Amino acid sequence: MSPFSPTKRQYLILGGIITVLFVTLLWQYPKQEKSTYLGAEYGQSSWLQKLCPPSPAPNVSTPQTNFDRQRLRRKNVAIASTFGFHHDVFLALAWTMKRVLGPTDGAVQVYARTPYAFGFQEIVDELGLYKGPVKTPEELVQDITRNNDEGSIDLIVLGTCEVDLRGDWHEQLLAAWDARGGDHKFQLICIVHHVLDTAWQPRIAEWSYRDAIRLLPISNHVAQGFRRSFNELADSKDPKIRSAGYEYIPIDVHVPILDIPRLPQTVADKVLSKAVIQGSFNMDRRDYAHLFEDLKDSLAESPQSWGYLPLHDRDPYVIDPKDPSPFHLYLIGSGHVDVPTELKNIVSVHVNLEYSAFYELMGSMDICIPAFAENGYYEHQASSTFAMSLECDVPILVTRRMRASYTYADDDRVVVTRPAAMREIAAIKALRTRRVEDKSSSLQTKKAIQEMMNKGWTRSKREMQLFKEEIWMRNEDVVRRILAQ
Repeated sequence: MSPFSPTKRQYLILGGIITVLFVTLLWQYPKQEKSTYLGAEYGQSSWLQKLCPPSPAPNVSTPQTNFDRQRLRRKNVAIASTFGFHHDVFLALAWTMKRVLGPTDGAVQVYARTPYAFGFQEIVDELGLYKGPVKTPEELVQDITRNNDEGSIDLIVLGTCEVDLRGDWHEQLLAAWDARGGDHKFQLICIVHHVLDTAWQPRIAEWSYRDAIRLLPISNHVAQGFRRSFNELADSKDPKIRSAGYEYIPIDVHVPILDIPRLPQTVADKVLSKAVIQGSFNMDRRDYAHLFEDLKDSLAESPQSWGYLPLHDRDPYVIDPKDPSPFHLYLIGSGHVDVPTELKNIVSVHVNLEYSAFYELMGSMDICIPAFAENGYYEHQASSTFAMSLECDVPILVTRRMRASYTYADDDRVVVTRPAAMREIAAIKALRTRRVEDKSSSLQTKKAIQEMMNKGWTRSKREMQLFKEEIWMRNEDVVRRILAQ
């Protein structure tokens, strides 16, 4: 006799049908996702309502998003600077600080020269980077010495220590620190920008003796540069320097990428026609000369590839009326640069733009060319080009060396990687025409070029958005660590 009676078989079949239907419904039912981003509980801006990102790339850490604000040791923050620039850097930190502190816990007070250069106040107001009065730098020491007890300023951030710690603040803040009782000492945070700007650095020792300083560069390679320098000082033959404890100075990284609204959407099948070089027009920093020569050579060889007519007897190249998307190179920055006559209709220079105009123009670009001229931007100093481009959703044309320096941008979602053997203009031409004129004999270079072409140059808004959310989460992780110590 069968172990299953007819009745049991019917129940088994019916149960199987119900199970299949239930699983099918679960699979098709739209999942209600929400952002794991910490700031979402405050509903501060559009990016806070994005869908939950997928698992982060291997080089991206997953920060803890649930934490107890009562564990934060420092809740009264002063962010100050006497320098007339870098307000986009220290106000980005103010933005992160307030998100971590929450809408009611703690306070952030800014001390700076106003109005901010290039109309940055408009950006501050629109993005809600900082809401409150801005005090003068002269009021910082007054406020620190006025209250030494509960509720006093317990964390001071200097926006550009290379400038801010050269003046009177060093002695004044040290005196204020020494005058405080042991339970009410403040911590000094130095936002730093250049490892080789050493004029102010001897003053670090006095703060290190007191275990009262930590550094906050805007890129990992600058942090590594300072760490190498500090390790050498820690091993100095001079006992006074050696005893300062340089090797124990904490160094963190806060990447100043903002949430710029109303950025245009890139069309997936668009022809690459707008490239930008962003930054000061300094030939020692950016290799304009070689880039112009490469562009002239490529135009002479094939002007149609760029959307221009042959030069013939004309001085500048002129647009081919049959090409709907001629190439244009934008230089956005400050200073002066001489553009070759042949390129007058191809290269346009935009000097000292207001921030609102800058973001509008930058956001319309297809790709950014860093065009670094020397080793400084790889080893000692962080270029604003990376942060500016990524906050505007503009992919950056990089080499593996650049990715190794700017590790926060070591992500295929936001960069286009060319082999170093392929110059910028050759890469732009290949991406624009979707054709490769490969003259390399290296199999590895051929492989890298093919990989670049397969991935293309366009990046989706969702990819860019998820990348930036991960940056903001890591920034918050850094700030939580600072406020807890």
